[in-house]
Amino acid sequence: MDVAKGHSARAEDKTDELKKLNRSIFRPAIIWNKDEKRRAQEAKTHARFEEERNERERAMLDIRDSHNRVGKAVTYGRNDEEEAIGGQRQMLTATQQKDRMEQRKRFQFEETPSDNELEDELDDNLNEISNITKRLQTLGTAMGQELDQQNSRIGRISQKTDRLDGHIFRNTEKVSLL
Repeated sequence: MDVAKGHSARAEDKTDELKKLNRSIFRPAIIWNKDEKRRAQEAKTHARFEEERNERERAMLDIRDSHNRVGKAVTYGRNDEEEAIGGQRQMLTATQQKDRMEQRKRFQFEETPSDNELEDELDDNLNEISNITKRLQTLGTAMGQELDQQNSRIGRISQKTDRLDGHIFRNTEKVSLL
């Protein structure tokens, strides 16, 4: 859209120039203050270039922000060890194992190694489910934020499209009157 807007503005300038050139030869075009008009034209061109550059930078910033939001959501809750291990279960420290055993004693009638292994496996699975749920929640929140940002971006594109359509229509009418 931004490129089309730039082409439309240049076409408008060329249309004005063509209109001047197509005037009657009996009606001379006398230009007073040629240097001042040239400076004004250069300033207009420079302002247009700056506006186009700022719009391109804004678009690139939107894209970078989008990538950052998605990247943060995808890597939420992961650490380097988990990445290196490939999702294997982490070994518990001695104090963590001791805490587990103390909590288990309240609910076990008799302590057997197979029961302890089963309880450890259940605890690990519950922890893994909890971590996955947290990641899913983060991804869902990030998706909602991304959708909001994309909707505002679509609104800006729609406004640009409407303005560009108006410019193109005016230029077409100018050319058809020539």
